[in-house]
Amino acid sequence: MQLDSFGRAYLSLTLEIEKHIPGYVDAYLGPAPLKTEIEGGEKKDAAALQDDLAQLQATIPSEDPARQAYLTAELRAIECTLQMLAGETFPYLEEVQRLYDIHPELTDEAVFAAAHRELDTVMPGRGPLADRLEADRKRFEIPTEKALPLLEMTLEEARGRTRHFVELVEGEAIELRLTQNQPWGAYNWYLGSGRSLVEFNTDLPTSALGLLTTMAHEGYPGHHTEHQLKEKYLLKEKGYAEFGSFLLHSPAAVIAEGIATTAQEIIFPGDTAHDYIAQMVLPAAGIFDVTGEQLRRKHEAGKGLRGVSSNAAILYHTGQLNQPQTIEYIQSYGLVNPKRAQQSFRFLSNPLFRSYIFTYTEGYQLIANASNGDKTPLFKRLLVEPVLPSQLAAGS
Repeated sequence: MQLDSFGRAYLSLTLEIEKHIPGYVDAYLGPAPLKTEIEGGEKKDAAALQDDLAQLQATIPSEDPARQAYLTAELRAIECTLQMLAGETFPYLEEVQRLYDIHPELTDEAVFAAAHRELDTVMPGRGPLADRLEADRKRFEIPTEKALPLLEMTLEEARGRTRHFVELVEGEAIELRLTQNQPWGAYNWYLGSGRSLVEFNTDLPTSALGLLTTMAHEGYPGHHTEHQLKEKYLLKEKGYAEFGSFLLHSPAAVIAEGIATTAQEIIFPGDTAHDYIAQMVLPAAGIFDVTGEQLRRKHEAGKGLRGVSSNAAILYHTGQLNQPQTIEYIQSYGLVNPKRAQQSFRFLSNPLFRSYIFTYTEGYQLIANASNGDKTPLFKRLLVEPVLPSQLAAGS
C-alpha cells in the first residue's frame, strides 16, 4: 500500500510505542519495510514521541469527518499513553476515560446479590450456591485433547452463519492453536490479508459450554471478521493508514470488544445458541440429557454477574482492596473457585490489560443501548466504519 506522510508518521509512532510497551500494537498490517526500519532503529524517548504526536495532531486529515473524529480520539488516547510513558499518572478511572473514550462506574453489588438469588432457583442440588455452581461446571468440562476438534466444529458453524449476512474476504481463514500460561482465555492474533491465528488457553479446565461463544468472539463474526473487513474497506480501499495498526489502548478496542461480545447473538438470534449447544456441541463432547432451555435459564440468571471483574478492577486499582481481598471479592461475588478468581485477577492486574478490562462490558452495553432492539444493522455498520464509543453513547 502507498502511504502519505500522515499515514507513515502515524504507523511509525505506534511502532515506536510498541518498542516501549510490547503488545501495544495488537495487529500491524502496514508495510513490512516500515516495521523493519522502526524496529531496527534506536528507541526514541517519550519526549521525542510526544513531539511526533503533536505533529500528527496538527495535521489530521479533514476530508472525511468520521475519520477526522476517529483520529482525534485515537491520538488523544496515544497522548495519554505517552504521558504515562513519561512518568505522569492519572486517577485510575480518568486513565480509562482518556484511553478508551468511556466512563465506567461501579456496579451496585445489589445486582450481584439479585443474580445469586436467581441462580439459587435454577441450580440443582443442595448446599452452598458456589459449590453447586462448581459441580455444574465440572459436569461440562472436557479433556484438553477434545478441545481442538470441538473448537473447529463451532468455528465452522459460526463461519457459515456469518457468511449469510456479510461478505467475507476471499481466502480468509483461521488457524486454531492451544496454548498455556496466559492471562487471557483466548486471543485473536490477526496476521493480515484475512488470516488469523486464534490461541485458546488451557490453564483452566475447558468447558464445552464456552466453545461456541469463544469462536464467535474471536472469529465469526467477532475479531477476525472485523479485522478483515476493516483491512479491506478502510485500509486497502480508502488508504486510511490508521487501520494498519490496531492499538490495544484506544477507543477502537471498545468497539472491537463490543463487536466480539455481541457476535454470538447476531448469528444465533433469540438465544438460539443454547439450543445449538445442547443439540450439537454437548453430544459431540459426550454430554447428554441437557436441554437448551436449561442452559438458557442458567445463562439468564447469571447475567447480573458480568460486572464483577470490572468492580474488582476499580476497587483494586483505586487502592480500596489489596490483592488477596480482590481475589476474594471475585470469588465471592463471581461464585467461582480460587483458581478461576486468581486467573481473573491475573488479567485485571496485568499492565497491558489493567484498564482494558472495561472494553468488554462497556462495549457490549453501548451496542445494546444504541441498537433500538435490533442489533444487526448497527453491528454490520461497526464492522466496516470508524465509530467511537462516545458516538455510540450519544446515539450517532
